[in-house]
Amino acid sequence: MVACLEKTEGNSDFHEIVDFLASSSIHHALTVSPPIYTSYIEQFWNTASSQTVNDVKQINATVDSKAVVVTEASIRSSLLFNDADGTACLTNEAIFQNLALMGYEGDFNKLTFQKALFSPQWKFLIHTILHCLSSKSTSWNEFSTNIASAVICLATNQKFNFSKLIFDGMLRNLDNTKKKFLMYPRFLMVFLNNQIELGEPFNDVYPTPAHNLKVFTNMSRKGLKFSGKITPLFPNMLTHAAEGEGSGEPTEPQPTPSPTQPSTGDQPPETSSSHATTQDSRDSLEGTNGNEGDQVQTPHDSPLSGGHTSNRAEGALGCPEPKDYLFLCTNLSNRVLDLESIKDAQSFHEVVKDKSSGDKGGNAEELVSTARLEVSAARPDIDAARQEDSDVKPRTPPTTQVLFADERISHGSTLIKIKE
Repeated sequence: MVACLEKTEGNSDFHEIVDFLASSSIHHALTVSPPIYTSYIEQFWNTASSQTVNDVKQINATVDSKAVVVTEASIRSSLLFNDADGTACLTNEAIFQNLALMGYEGDFNKLTFQKALFSPQWKFLIHTILHCLSSKSTSWNEFSTNIASAVICLATNQKFNFSKLIFDGMLRNLDNTKKKFLMYPRFLMVFLNNQIELGEPFNDVYPTPAHNLKVFTNMSRKGLKFSGKITPLFPNMLTHAAEGEGSGEPTEPQPTPSPTQPSTGDQPPETSSSHATTQDSRDSLEGTNGNEGDQVQTPHDSPLSGGHTSNRAEGALGCPEPKDYLFLCTNLSNRVLDLESIKDAQSFHEVVKDKSSGDKGGNAEELVSTARLEVSAARPDIDAARQEDSDVKPRTPPTTQVLFADERISHGSTLIKIKE
């Protein structure tokens, strides 16, 4: 099946394991999905046989009247595995030790293990390898030592030979002389497309089997014999996912210490990266958006704060230097104050004029005082706006000089001072 590596709000408890698998060396094999034609798959398995050539085991078949040869090496090349020197199976001691660290709550006296006795994220990891990479066709809840070894090696950043796992499964299928199981339809189509030019297929497209989001709901269900205790992923799995996140291409991180150092017989734990070149090139571009000088802008890089801005962005937008913003803002602020003061003065003189013509005997000081009150009452919006503006202004040193200290000076004198 095609793995489900989609992250949504509904499966947030699985985001860590999804990130890990999306950045792992098996990502391509989990998600590759070519069109599948039933007739080609049937032709392959109906004609498939094994033989050994120069000490190398092969599966030979005929598809569309053309010869097809599948070997462990061709599987490795087609599915982008870099596992020629990978572990085929861990020792029983190493398997028991690591499954215990993963929170397995089953019996360690047997060499078959129960998927339902793990916490959800570990259960999803095992489920994905069982359904997407293994040749298993019996009970999906049980898995044996070879699948346990694959899960452990993946989780502890050791190289596991997935190519051999797949090839051995295909060889075992050949022993079923009565009716061969039509296994690995996705992978076989990849092999065929890489080796031969297929003719016009029959109208027999097989719908690619794939998991959907419901798989997460199933993985969340607690097994009858499981306590419900949540065992977190290993720390190196989270580092692995963080390094490969968002790359769109599977990468293998530099090795990190595994939770244990299990004995693997003659095969030591893997200590090299399968995609060193890709990782190195990605590291060289980190934080630059792929172009030198294009730094990612952070909140404190706002132009108004005087922080760093991209040269390219500055040239494209024609923005002034950050130090000029303060000058521009001050200039605009002064112009607004000038216009408001002029408007205040005009309103004030109009009210005084009206009062003078309507009440010839009035006292001049009373007229001025009354006029000021009416101007103030007529313009509450400006006063309120000024008050609101003053409440939100940052507490920074004043950038304009004080024109005069007498706050009771008339509006006319204010205009004269502003003009000066």
